[in-house]
Amino acid sequence: MILKTLSEFQKAVPTTAGTEDFSDFEPYIRSAELWIKSNVLGKTLYDAIIDASSASTDPDEDLIRLCQNVIGNHAYWDAIPFLDVVHTESGFAIISAQNKVPASKERVERLREQCLIRRDNEVEYLIAYLEENSRYHTAWKSSAAYSILSDCLISTAAELKQFSQWDGTRKDFMLLRPKMIQETMTKLEPVFSKEYIEELIEKQRGYELSGDDLKIINLLKKVLGCLLCDNQIAAEKIIGDALWYIDKYPESFGTYIDSSEYKARATNGYINSLDGTIFSSLFQ
Repeated sequence: MILKTLSEFQKAVPTTAGTEDFSDFEPYIRSAELWIKSNVLGKTLYDAIIDASSASTDPDEDLIRLCQNVIGNHAYWDAIPFLDVVHTESGFAIISAQNKVPASKERVERLREQCLIRRDNEVEYLIAYLEENSRYHTAWKSSAAYSILSDCLISTAAELKQFSQWDGTRKDFMLLRPKMIQETMTKLEPVFSKEYIEELIEKQRGYELSGDDLKIINLLKKVLGCLLCDNQIAAEKIIGDALWYIDKYPESFGTYIDSSEYKARATNGYINSLDGTIFSSLFQ
């Protein structure tokens, strides 16, 4: 496991400072380890982190700490409903502590909510750390977990905040992902082609975006940000800016220039024009 000791657990979740028996949390920590392996790291990188943490050479303490923060808060969130209840032969019983006042239901629920918020924030930090450290890319980016995380133009809550006025949590972002994919399919692909959008996503995954690609993908991220915030007027204007740039430098956008979507614009006389673009009907 990545989180192996009571001390590590207490550092990840300060509320557990009074805990003395680590075994009470082990089932929930094991579940949390499975969660981070399946949803963030993938098996290959997860196993590599465990091997590195057990090796005699210096492990990546920053990476381990980020993983432990995710695991600890997920485990604690999962464990809280069960911590003061035991099953006896005569039914369920409550565990009470002498000289301590039980926390109210509202405080406990608020604590659980904060555990999820902290876990999701740490996931964002972890993803950013992995993106910045190329030595982990081969193990991480070959995983099914990474494929799911990166199948959109925008892959994190932090990135959506950067390209829009949206200000939600990672949980909110994950709930928005189906809409973001839908908007990509219904508003962007009919204009820029499915092939070019998929090419941009693949180049982004492989850090292969050219300067011109980066210009366009950032504009398209702004479009998605506007659409998710119901600002269709701004979204249409930015799409026009992206098309104008592509029309000015067509030699840099071969996949799009070869697409039926580009040929339809050319047939209708919309090349190098911001007035009668073919995408306007998408926003009716």
